[in-house]
Amino acid sequence: MAGRSLPLNGAEDSTSARSTGAPEHDWAWKLAIIVVFAVTLGLLMTRHEMWRDELQAWMLARDSGSLTDLWRNTRWEGHPLLWHALLMPLAHLFHHPVSMQILHWVTAVLTTAVFVVRAPFSLPWRAAMVFGYLPLYEYGVISRNYALTMLGLWLFCTLAGRRRSAIWPALGASIAVNASPMGTILFPALAMALFSRRSLRHRLIAILIVAAAAFLAIAQELPAVDYEHARGWNLGWNGFVAVYVVRGFAGALLPIPPANIHFWNDFAFFPFPPPAGPKGFALIAIATVVVGGVVLGTGWLLRRHPWFMLSWLGGASALILFSYVKFPGALRHHGFLWVFWVTTLWWAVDTGALTRKRATALLTPTIVAGLIGAVIAGWWDWREPFSAAKSVSEQISDRGLAGLPLIGGCDFAASGVAAFLPDGRLYYPVKNGEGSYVIWNLSRLRQNRLTDRDLVHATLVRDRGQGAVLIVNRPLKSPELDLCRQVAACAPTIVSDESLWAYHCPAAPRTGSPE
Repeated sequence: MAGRSLPLNGAEDSTSARSTGAPEHDWAWKLAIIVVFAVTLGLLMTRHEMWRDELQAWMLARDSGSLTDLWRNTRWEGHPLLWHALLMPLAHLFHHPVSMQILHWVTAVLTTAVFVVRAPFSLPWRAAMVFGYLPLYEYGVISRNYALTMLGLWLFCTLAGRRRSAIWPALGASIAVNASPMGTILFPALAMALFSRRSLRHRLIAILIVAAAAFLAIAQELPAVDYEHARGWNLGWNGFVAVYVVRGFAGALLPIPPANIHFWNDFAFFPFPPPAGPKGFALIAIATVVVGGVVLGTGWLLRRHPWFMLSWLGGASALILFSYVKFPGALRHHGFLWVFWVTTLWWAVDTGALTRKRATALLTPTIVAGLIGAVIAGWWDWREPFSAAKSVSEQISDRGLAGLPLIGGCDFAASGVAAFLPDGRLYYPVKNGEGSYVIWNLSRLRQNRLTDRDLVHATLVRDRGQGAVLIVNRPLKSPELDLCRQVAACAPTIVSDESLWAYHCPAAPRTGSPE
């Protein structure tokens, strides 16, 4: 590849170019891969119903009048604000959250373009990697801030390969650090990798840039004291959490979901909880070998290049330890072990620390698994609704009920409906007030004790003479069902707790079966 970076230790290494193969100038093939990816991703996104976490970011951006408001409103999110800040102009200009999908499509396509054009792996393997489960589906179809993190890491590698200075890759790292908590966790590892550059002055400037970016991100991520998620630290031994975490990272490296409607965040080979008996112990052992083999094996291969080895072992350990001691996470979080692995191998190959052949051999099982996983995920998301929010909002509007008081019985399940309605607000009984996005504080846990009778009563109280609409993620049961009639439903959904039912509950009791 043209414009290679300096090898480690600042010495020119004639084996670097040989190890990564001859330069590739076949731009037609690269363009074809990017175009096919863009079209495939676009088609899949048209069939994807956004779920609460996607729409949460949109509503936070839409309902914040300034960056100060945005910072204040996101105190219960635990995320840096780069993605939300990019959404703010769109959310204020356009009513429909599809504009967020368009922005994410552009981000994912740009991320793929950087990888296809600049990654030092063979072109067929580059194509296979971008069509894998994580780049295409988890960080492509689903519109979250994680694609922006991956873009920052790919730019980090690209700018490191094209320039001798460490300052330019630091700018890519700064994007990753401010895009998601997973990027922030990798800050020390990225800083260590920058020590492989020759100029001491540039190294120090670059590390200061990344450190400043990390400080800014952490200041945005520090949550309110009553933040519901990730409260407390798990500093002792907890076998349940340990099994969950090792299974999660093994599944992210071999992301093949089960072939059923609830495939998301599950793994065909590493189910949780694992089966009882010898089979369960065998699966846990296999998962441990997979994760340990990738982490320790890659470290061993980089043992001759201390800064790369420390960067890899430090970053991988940070991701795993964070999941164990603070936030167990899900596939979208665990997947960054794979992303950082690719980042490490990219820069190692680009600088001659590792041959392209060896790096490709390491990645081959994950590439094959990713392609299988992408097919399964795309198939089910094409056929079945991911979330009921869009469908139920359309059904409520079609029945002319959008102007009535709308009650979100379960805030996290119903909140997505608010993103698609003109007024954009629901009444949440748990907070005794109106809103759109969910405030993830401890007081909202009181809703777990609300019965169907409590929810119907809260709905009837909001009636202004024409009834009110209750939105819940479970069907109402008698006798509450006798008071209300079903006006909308969407079930089952891929996200199982986002199946929704909507009931029109008038002030006067009614009899008969629901529609």
